[in-house]
Amino acid sequence: MKSRHLSGSTGSGTLKPARQHFFAFTLIELLVVIAIIAILAAMLLPALSQGKEAARKIACVNNLRNLAQSLSMYADEQEGEYPPRMLSFWPDRLLSYYVNSNILRCASDPNPALGRSYLFNGWNDYFETHLDPTNYTAFQDHQWPGGMKEAFIRDATETITFGEKVNDSHHYHMDLFQGNHEAQIEERRHGSGINGKGTSSVYAFADGSVRALKSGQAISPLNLWAVTDKWRTNSALFITP
Repeated sequence: MKSRHLSGSTGSGTLKPARQHFFAFTLIELLVVIAIIAILAAMLLPALSQGKEAARKIACVNNLRNLAQSLSMYADEQEGEYPPRMLSFWPDRLLSYYVNSNILRCASDPNPALGRSYLFNGWNDYFETHLDPTNYTAFQDHQWPGGMKEAFIRDATETITFGEKVNDSHHYHMDLFQGNHEAQIEERRHGSGINGKGTSSVYAFADGSVRALKSGQAISPLNLWAVTDKWRTNSALFITP
């Protein structure tokens, strides 16, 4: 009888190695995959960026809420009077109430001047009305020892106590007589706007609430930094043509 060879064997009885098949992307397929990844990245990255900014804005809201609470506690212990516009300035006077100085810095404001992102209302219009010219000059020079009484505020829900300053500002107060609403206040720190700027900033109010206002809303149609009718309702006084 003739011997029969097993399939896949050689004449010597050894098995042939199985043929291996290799699969590879063609250049066109590879380019398609890369294009799809690029499209997905372009769709996801803005959403991730917006999510991060939303988280930073929430942190800023919490900072200002803590400052508003600190201001209220300070006033309670000072017979209803806010910190005066003189040395030592409000960050030091309120420190024992907010304790952690990290709340002075907004997460959306990298490396702010003086390590602080916020300004306190200087209440210029109140002192202009209640001080004689000599004492008002002393107030402007940071030499007046008294603060404004919180009871003078008629609409606490619509009167700003703290706002966000521009990154390089060394000011401590929002001063109407110096035009700080234009030079020192940052009105577009949060949100997605044009030219790398946002659409709004966050403010604390005399009733302790905190909310964002779009650019321009803090001074028009009402000047929410002011407490007297002269400055609060007359836009021509604080809007540069």
